[in-house]
Amino acid sequence: MSSIRKRLFIWLLMGLSTLWAIAGIGIYLAVKKSELTKIDSELLRLQSAIRFFGGLSQRTEGPTRPDYLMSRLARENFQNGENRRPPDLRITQSLTDFIKDNPPKYRIWSANGTTIRQSKGLSEKDFPFPQNTENLSEPTFSSIFNEGDSYRAMTFRFRPPRARGRPRGPDRVVPPGNDSDIQIQDEAPPRNTPQIATIALNTKSMEQTLQFLLFAIIAVGIIAGFLSFLLVSLALRNGLSPLNLMGNNLSSVNSSSLSHRFSKDGIPIELSPITDHLNDLMVRLESGFNRERQFSSDLAHELRTPIAELKMMSEVALRWPEKKNENYASETLEIAQQLQDTIETLLSLNRFENGQEELKIEELCLKTIMKECLEKHENQISDKNIKVDIKIDKGTVIDTDIGIFRTILNNLLSNAAEYTPQKGEIIIQAESNSSDEILRISNSVDDMESQMLDHLFERFWRADNSRSDSSHIGLGLSLSKACAEALSLKMNASLCENAKSIKFSLNRLDS
Repeated sequence: MSSIRKRLFIWLLMGLSTLWAIAGIGIYLAVKKSELTKIDSELLRLQSAIRFFGGLSQRTEGPTRPDYLMSRLARENFQNGENRRPPDLRITQSLTDFIKDNPPKYRIWSANGTTIRQSKGLSEKDFPFPQNTENLSEPTFSSIFNEGDSYRAMTFRFRPPRARGRPRGPDRVVPPGNDSDIQIQDEAPPRNTPQIATIALNTKSMEQTLQFLLFAIIAVGIIAGFLSFLLVSLALRNGLSPLNLMGNNLSSVNSSSLSHRFSKDGIPIELSPITDHLNDLMVRLESGFNRERQFSSDLAHELRTPIAELKMMSEVALRWPEKKNENYASETLEIAQQLQDTIETLLSLNRFENGQEELKIEELCLKTIMKECLEKHENQISDKNIKVDIKIDKGTVIDTDIGIFRTILNNLLSNAAEYTPQKGEIIIQAESNSSDEILRISNSVDDMESQMLDHLFERFWRADNSRSDSSHIGLGLSLSKACAEALSLKMNASLCENAKSIKFSLNRLDS
């Protein structure tokens, strides 16, 4: 069986876990992007230095003081007698002089792929020559691996600057034993020719930062998941407590406490409609149980009278067998017939109310069947001098079950003939062009009150509280209404003309 608590618990935990995961991934990616942006900015800053070093590969020795191109230490930082770097090595300063903490690795090629200058320690396999050099109008960034370390690399195309106002001397030769990072493999290319360079910074620091951030996110996620588990459990326990309280109140309801009503004090607003519906249900249950109790009482009363008569007649026959009364047989048959009618009516009522009766839909002429049913009550109508007015259009037909519809008409006409006073009137109306009302039967009445309408269709209810008339058992209208519902019809009763007549109408349920 599905549990609301379990479903809410799972969905809330899944939702919170998803939010934590999305937040953690978002933070991680944002920090990673920020770190990469810093490294890319640093690579862009070093672009001018690479251009400078690319130009050095073609320079002559030139003057002995090219220090204006680089930052140099203040004179007061040198000790007395300290020798400055020899002039022939000043121009060979490596890029590591600019960045001490995280020195970059770089390689500069000519347009034909010849290495002009590279960082110390790089092999031929490190930083291969780019494939599409024509698409390097803008610097491109990539992540590469070298000797087990990861690097952030920038590749770009440039032209080295021209020398201004300086005579070109012979090509510079690297002295033996010099550990400079300048490596001339071929003859220097002509001046102002395009060159391609790749410069890379080690991302070890960034990876350490990201690893620490990832560990922190996972640790915080685990702690947050545990706290979310506790929070969701407490929230569900507290939030569903009104349902548990309502369930306990419902469990105490039985047939003797149907008058109980559920209070809305302290009930959440979401449960207020449920409380209203439960109270309405209690009203219907109480009314239904009261009707069943009344039905049981009425049924016992109806059956007790004929059974008592049979018992009395049997006792008289046994005590005085020599006295034979010719009426005993006819009276016994009449009482038995009354009991049989009551039982058969109750069985029919049960079948119709439970939908156990199979329908046979046929075309039925209303005027024809109405005349047939009136013939059964012709003597009673003529004895009371009742006027019958049939206002049914010629050719009015309906599609229905003829047997069940005849039961409805017989009961309505029997009720009208019984309760219409002397010189009263019965009016039967049906219109062929009516879309909702099928039939209307009204008859004159005496001493009929509006509050009686609520009891007309109850079983064994009679307007005669003394129940002195044994010709009717009080099940006719109940059976008629059940038959109407079986035919998807609705039967209504109403008073009209200042309570001088009562009207029964049959309407379609969809009207």
